[in-house]
Amino acid sequence: MRVLTFGWEFPPAKNGGLGVACYGLTRELLQKDVEVIFVLPKSQQTCGDARFLFADQERLAKIIHTNISIMPYCQADSRVEAILGYDKNGQAIIVSRTVIEEVHRFARQAAIIAKDEEFDIIHAHDWTSYLAGMAAKIVTGKPLILHVHATSFDQAASNNVDPTIFEIEKEAFEYADKVITVSEFTKNIVVQKHGISPDKVEVVHNGCDAESVKPLMPALSELKAQGKKIVLYHGRISIQKGVDHFINAARLVVDNEPNVVFVISGSGDMQTQIIEQVGRLGLSQHVLFAGALWEEDRDRMYQSADLLVMPSVSEPFGLVPLEALQHGTPSLITKQSGVAEVLSHALKVDFWDVDEMANQILSSLRYPALQQQLVNEGKGQLGGMTWRVAADKVRNVYQSLIQLNRRRKTIS
Repeated sequence: MRVLTFGWEFPPAKNGGLGVACYGLTRELLQKDVEVIFVLPKSQQTCGDARFLFADQERLAKIIHTNISIMPYCQADSRVEAILGYDKNGQAIIVSRTVIEEVHRFARQAAIIAKDEEFDIIHAHDWTSYLAGMAAKIVTGKPLILHVHATSFDQAASNNVDPTIFEIEKEAFEYADKVITVSEFTKNIVVQKHGISPDKVEVVHNGCDAESVKPLMPALSELKAQGKKIVLYHGRISIQKGVDHFINAARLVVDNEPNVVFVISGSGDMQTQIIEQVGRLGLSQHVLFAGALWEEDRDRMYQSADLLVMPSVSEPFGLVPLEALQHGTPSLITKQSGVAEVLSHALKVDFWDVDEMANQILSSLRYPALQQQLVNEGKGQLGGMTWRVAADKVRNVYQSLIQLNRRRKTIS
């Protein structure tokens, strides 16, 4: 079985959970005798054993590659820089284009790639790759699966969605043979907001790597030596992620327990607003902005934190609580998240209920036995939430669509 996969990012490049999910699924599918041809919009370093193609190669396009990472979590009119060529002195000729222009360019190149490759099925991840998947289906007639890692409603954290992205989503969902969502939470959005039949939508929850992690040198050791409790937020600083609610809860926590430090690991378009909110609430001595932490820096912070909080307003899944759990840190997550469907051993709260969020943070910090129970019981669940389990389900979707496509050809 061979699958032509379109994605917008892939490790070692990291902008969020999309690349992590693509890597985890691809790695495990390769172990299940699935050949993966993974197409990315621009040349980049990659890891793993899939065969990678890049839609900016000269044999495919006169336009060369974008010279910065193309963020998947942005609006259609967000701008990125691209290299059109080089002048006689070897200097790059750079122009600015919108993300939607890059998405359409990716789709044009996807059609060329699809004509040149042999494969059984098409799999496209996230809205930035949906048009590429559709283009490949149009020129080959092969079955198309769209994998929904987030919708325009998640990004807007409301019904005030980007109309261009919504139109792409709706058209693509209608055209696809199957839609995979990362949670029932996201399936409900696709069915209710986009008008797609529930029979067309398959839920495959994201996973994690269940192997043991190594202990690392602790972060914030001086604060820990002073007896400070560490509450961590790790993720993008955007309206979707609910960091403003997290800061409001922090004010209530500090009013009752001043020996707490809140760490924000991440960056995003709301960063300035959140910094101003911290200052306005008089929390400058209690909130640390750590920047976007990855790899060992992130893992050290996981291991040093007493509690991770994921305050998302609309979270299709949410890998961060599973990552924290691997490192022995319990989580408080919102009920408006996909991971809440599979992780029963976590504290849960509505994103808007700041009083209850503060109460649960305080309870966790004051009762170490509660923290330990959440970790012990939660780790017991991780074995059933691996990328291997997710890949099994994806492979079953592949197999059923391939068989259906063969039967249709036989009948016709």
